[in-house]
Amino acid sequence: MKKIILLVTILLLATTGHAKFIKAVLFMEDGSTRKGLAEMVESDDSKVYFKTDEEAKKEKIESGNIKKIEYADGESKKYIAERLYATTANILTGKFSKSKKKLWFYIVYDKNVKIGAIASDGSNRRNAAGTSTVVTFANTAYYFGKKNSEELVFGYATTGSNGFAIGTDSLIRKMSREAFADCPKLIDAISKEDFKSGSVMDQLKTIFDKIKCK
Repeated sequence: MKKIILLVTILLLATTGHAKFIKAVLFMEDGSTRKGLAEMVESDDSKVYFKTDEEAKKEKIESGNIKKIEYADGESKKYIAERLYATTANILTGKFSKSKKKLWFYIVYDKNVKIGAIASDGSNRRNAAGTSTVVTFANTAYYFGKKNSEELVFGYATTGSNGFAIGTDSLIRKMSREAFADCPKLIDAISKEDFKSGSVMDQLKTIFDKIKCK
């Protein structure tokens, strides 16, 4: 959890006007890589700001040309940003919808199942459930899905610095049925779990580590 908290802190700094260039490797859609420095991306960024070194001129690279970015901080800790579609459910109608374009997710778990995070600094935005609202506090939305899928499904959100989880039990169960429709044993394991605020990530990781689906 400490690594996740550190990652979210970095994301919030990046989204509140304190973005800076850090060491990064860009994995391009054409299979090539570019090494240099890049600013950490926000979820809906259409361009990535990149420099080959500190003295080089800043470039704007279309996000659509990049598959993922591997960042490294001063202590060589790595953070992965990956472009994937996001599936949410409208809080009023319950209808599922997939984003029209890929979004940038910061990957916090990547084994047989992948979990991605999107952090917000509290500005006006569409909430994780797909309805318009004004968020007045920092929060992070967590999405999960099959490792090799091009989309992640919204799982739950935390709010504020205390990491309190919002609407966990019923929502996580519903969204897991959407994300893992072809893996009944994973859906069943999630349905039997009593999710507790503050420990949801650890509980999900335990399930994903134990239950393997093709």
